[in-house]
Parts: sequence; structure tokens; C-alpha cells
Amino acid sequence: NHESKEQAMKLGFICPDLPGHLNPMSALARQLRARNHKVVFLYSSGAPAGLPFVPAPEQDHINENRPEVSKMEGQDALQFSVRNVLAQTETILKSLPGIVEANGIDALIIDTVQFYAELGALRLDMPYVHVANALHLDYSGYTPLCAYGWPHETTPAALARNREGVAQWANVLASASGGLKAHAESIGLRIDWQDLSSTVSPWASITQVPRA
Repeated sequence: NHESKEQAMKLGFICPDLPGHLNPMSALARQLRARNHKVVFLYSSGAPAGLPFVPAPEQDHINENRPEVSKMEGQDALQFSVRNVLAQTETILKSLPGIVEANGIDALIIDTVQFYAELGALRLDMPYVHVANALHLDYSGYTPLCAYGWPHETTPAALARNREGVAQWANVLASASGGLKAHAESIGLRIDWQDLSSTVSPWASITQVPRA
């Protein structure tokens, strides 16, 4: 059912400025625009298919460090990448209130890989939804985290391995999230940092790019 004009919202999209995230997010944005919603990509150098965008006012930590991370592998590459994503989130949170106000954003649609960008929505007390443009991060341990190349198995040993992977991932996030924790505290947000899903939208979903 198409939304009426009275129900239409202006939706701000936040995702890494990388083709593998922008392309599926753009497919979703086009579908929502067809339902009479207004869409705009925030912190993007330019969304595909000519969709509206607001460029990032700060440096792009993810793209600026891509040459360096391309020379790494394994745990070193993972830790370096997570640090850059969280650094990018810190820059987003500083300017998000002003960008939301200036552009009349009603709700945010956030890529799950832009870790903790939802803190901005929580600060503004505005609706937000997460979208998994990559493989879902399963913190239950039932399936392997997408950061690891393990096959999906249900043996006790495999499930124990998966849970250990979640613990390792939690340590990676914890080691790089000091700035975010300080920011959350400074604006009065109380976050359960031990629960990796504590700030994930209950309406998180997985997108599929429509076939041509």
C-alpha cells in the first residue's frame, strides 16, 4: 500500500560511502521514494542513481585509510577497519543534530556496519531502523560472525567456536570505542556496552538488491 502524502516522511540514510553499501541502500531508498517518502543520503560523497545527498563535513576515515588496510590481513585488518568505522561514527555524531535539523529529517535508516551511529538518533529521540547490507552480525553464536570465514555447523564444538568469535569481536569493539563511550556519557545516554545488541533497532532488516 502506498503511503499518503500526509503520512510521508523525510528519511536520512547513513551508511559507509562504499559501493557495496551504497548500492543496496540506494535500491531501498528508491523503493521508499516510490511510496512518497523523501530520501537523502547523509555523510555521502554522492549516492548512486542521482539520489539526494549531503556530503560529510568532516574527514572520511574509512576511505582515507583503505590503501593501508588493503595491505593487511586477518585480525590486524579487522581491528584496523573497526577502528576506522568507529572513528567515522564519532565524526558523524558531532554534526548529526545540526544536519538533521537543517535538512528536516524525520527518521534515520542506518547501515548496521556504521557501528553505533544510532547513538545520534537516541540523542535526538527520533525513530531509526537498521539495515544489514552485508551479512547479518549474529551475536547469538548460532552462526559464525561474518567477520570470520568459518562454515556454518551446529556441532557443540562449532557453536563454542562461534561464541568465542563473538567474544573476540566484542573485544575488538571495546578496544576502539572509548571515544564513543565518552560521547554517550557526555550527552546523558546510558548504554549497556556489554550487550552488543542493546542499541540495535528492533526493526533491523536485510535488504536485497532487485534483479535487473
